[in-house]
Amino acid sequence: MRMSLKQRFASLFSLLFSVILASAMMVVYTLFAQFRTDEFRDRLEEKARTTIRLLLEVKEVDYQLLKIIDKNTIYRLYNEKTLIFNDKFELIYSSIDDAPVTWTKDELQKIREEKFILRRNGPYEVYGMFYDSKYKDYYALVSAEDKSGNSKLRFLQYLLIGAFIASSSLVWFLSFYVSKRGLLPLDRFRHNIINITDKNLNKRLPERKNKDEISELSNAFNQMLERIDSAYNRQKEFTSNASHELRTPIARIVTQLENLIYDSSTTPVTANALRDISDDCYQLSDIVTSLLVLSKIDNNAANKGFRKIRLDEVIFNAEEQLKKLYPNFRFQFEIESTDKEVNIEIEGDDTLLRIAIGNLLKNGYHYSSNGVVQCIMKSGTETIELQLINKGETPNVADTAELFNTFTRGRNVQNKMGSGVGLSIVKHILNYHNATIQYNIPEATSNQLVIIFHLSAQNS
Repeated sequence: MRMSLKQRFASLFSLLFSVILASAMMVVYTLFAQFRTDEFRDRLEEKARTTIRLLLEVKEVDYQLLKIIDKNTIYRLYNEKTLIFNDKFELIYSSIDDAPVTWTKDELQKIREEKFILRRNGPYEVYGMFYDSKYKDYYALVSAEDKSGNSKLRFLQYLLIGAFIASSSLVWFLSFYVSKRGLLPLDRFRHNIINITDKNLNKRLPERKNKDEISELSNAFNQMLERIDSAYNRQKEFTSNASHELRTPIARIVTQLENLIYDSSTTPVTANALRDISDDCYQLSDIVTSLLVLSKIDNNAANKGFRKIRLDEVIFNAEEQLKKLYPNFRFQFEIESTDKEVNIEIEGDDTLLRIAIGNLLKNGYHYSSNGVVQCIMKSGTETIELQLINKGETPNVADTAELFNTFTRGRNVQNKMGSGVGLSIVKHILNYHNATIQYNIPEATSNQLVIIFHLSAQNS
């Protein structure tokens, strides 16, 4: 799962805190464990020295009395066992407790060399020390269990684990909460940017009272929008003006070509060449007209000014215009409705819709095998669906998704005249009316265009 910037920031901060806190607690636990060990070793050492001194230096203390002293001392260690050896490694004293203490001569020799040792034997800790008196050398082994110290160490362990879990959980929660609240202006900034399209480049991001990085970013983005909007308006103005200026000379060229074609002095070869040039001029005229249509859509995007129009009238007007150009064009029309009352009114621009429907009918006629275009209107409560069907060669299935892109043509029309902008203009006009268009191949030799007008979205 991909994490957002604030989630990565919160996770990284929380992880660093958890690692640092865990490291600090491990140091505290290690230092306390070492302190407990040193303290208990000092107690064992003191016990060993006291026992040897009582045994050797106080003449009134004999073996049995020392056992009684060991048994009743107020500083008695838990499960304590004390062993005293002479310089021949012979055991000369053993306390009354029966706690097990294992030892060897090698270990006593090691005590002589290192002066003292400390080792663990299960739950017991064994301290050995070398005692150098004036007359003889002695060795002492004291074994005991630091039940109190170990209990405190376990309590500290549980306390640190609990504190780590509670602190880490709190920091993780606060990190995500604070990052979410702190970066909320950035989320608003992103939401405002998403809503800016080529239809509302004049929109600007709201200014913030706080002069922070987000405010500076908003100001910089607004300045960029100013430059883009200015350049875009200049481009639209140039396209509109250039298209208007080009229409007049193109119309003159077409008129002069037609006069020359039908001039009696023009030879058949020249007339055919002039017809080809005239066809190219018509194609160029279509492109210019398309540019004008796009310019009108862009200029009216912010204020559409739609009015109620009957969709069937738009279709019949487009059909009538097409029949004037192509007398062989045949048109079949029918209406299907799921309701008793047929709804064929939409909110739209009559001129633009006539251009769109006219382009679709002209395409259907040009690329049909019999010059017939069938139109089926399906009226519903929320949508009006138009199906335009013609018989003829179909494009590759892979090409159908690209047919509505500018200057894109299907495999079935490569040998016919056309610029590849007609369907692109249609898609722009339908998008302008919140309608959708889709190309289908219902049969092997059948082309179908499906246009859906969403009545609930006409005013959006």
